[in-house]
Amino acid sequence: MDASMLEETVQNPNPYPIVAKLEYPDIWHLCVQARDLAWDADRDIDWAQLKEECADLPEEVKEAGAEWWSLRAWMEHGATPYGAERYRQAVFEHQPFEIKQHVANFIFEELRHHEASFRIADALGGYQPLPKSDYFKMVIPKFHDEKDETQMSFYGGMAVNTLFEQLSGELLTARYKNARPSQIRKACELILRDEARHIQFGRILMKRFFEELSEEEKVMLGNQFTKKLRGSLLNGVYAVVNLPKDERKRSARARELAADYGLGATHPDAEVDIIVSALRDIREDVAPYGVPIPAIPEIEGE
Repeated sequence: MDASMLEETVQNPNPYPIVAKLEYPDIWHLCVQARDLAWDADRDIDWAQLKEECADLPEEVKEAGAEWWSLRAWMEHGATPYGAERYRQAVFEHQPFEIKQHVANFIFEELRHHEASFRIADALGGYQPLPKSDYFKMVIPKFHDEKDETQMSFYGGMAVNTLFEQLSGELLTARYKNARPSQIRKACELILRDEARHIQFGRILMKRFFEELSEEEKVMLGNQFTKKLRGSLLNGVYAVVNLPKDERKRSARARELAADYGLGATHPDAEVDIIVSALRDIREDVAPYGVPIPAIPEIEGE
């Protein structure tokens, strides 16, 4: 081989020994669940029935629903490279087999959520491959920027994501309850079932690994969780509170229509209360491990 080729080859860590002994039965249980409960967006949701159920909705409502589910699809799509980076990290750090398996399951599940979301959008007013506003085009690529997580240990970085899964679960529950068309409700139920397993993984991480984190990393974990929520996920996906004035008005109107007609959305007026309640629960969960989560003035006051 040419010497210059060797210089250009990425030097990955030695992969040996490759250990396959199971170390964490509670995490392996989640892997078995993922296998047994696997679903397929094309097979398990009746898309023809969904179109029939929504055929008589006003065009403005179908367009609002399509925008909402397109937004959901963009976010689910953005979660897959995050999972891929964590999987690569798990492999090269020789994390236990069941940890790598769970992260692989996470990637598959986020891809399913992405497919279900863009199919729902398509069945309503047509999937939108690009945001309507320049603002969203600018901010959405930042949602899953994990350069800060890469400065943390593997479990510290994973913990930032699992805390968000817990927050997402509360919002997803509200969206499931909002959904009236049977096939949108079914999709929400299947997505929520996967998310429940992600949340359980986070609880196992807390129980098994949080005490091993340094005090510095615990502070970083709380700061990163807050930074992500303030800097990106409050900006249009989890809540519309931080959007620019004109975009907030337009997005809130579209989300309100999608919620009022039961298309699996959260009402803008209810989003902040759900997030604040979820934050309260998360703080209680991490408090025994000494992980401080700073206040978020935008939604909790000064």
